[in-house]
Amino acid sequence: MNKLAFHNFSYGVYIVSTLKPDGSLTGCTANSAIQVTSENPTFAVSINKLNYTCECIKNCGKFAVSVLSENSSPLSIGKMGFFSGKDTEKFDSVPHIIKDSLPIVEDACAYITCSVTDSIDVGTHTVFFGKVIDAEKLTEDTPMTYAYYHNVIKGKAPKNAPTYVGD
Repeated sequence: MNKLAFHNFSYGVYIVSTLKPDGSLTGCTANSAIQVTSENPTFAVSINKLNYTCECIKNCGKFAVSVLSENSSPLSIGKMGFFSGKDTEKFDSVPHIIKDSLPIVEDACAYITCSVTDSIDVGTHTVFFGKVIDAEKLTEDTPMTYAYYHNVIKGKAPKNAPTYVGD
């Protein structure tokens, strides 16, 4: 099986954020966020169980998804994707706003905030389902696709990403 084929799916690039048990901000870069329903709007995110963000979403019961655009800073992706929130205050160097007590990346083109309604253990990852609390389009910028991230920015997938392919 050639896992590089997974890179041809139309993923976006997102920052999934939540709160640590002490109330401080944390999050991670993700490419697996989907709208599940439009009536009673529900979204789902897939987070690796090794990511501190996974534990924090379980504890907090809420998450936000910042939809990154082609104009979003690659530094946000790196900070959120290649450092652990256990050891780093990720949002100290990532400009953000607060919506529904959750951090939203300031240069995102849209965001949603959700209250967790369910989760499914899928082995290495947990898929969290969330009832949408709020959603806003922030700019007219083009949303960043995973292909754009790899082909234009020349970004790599973090080891815990669902689409990670080793060297």
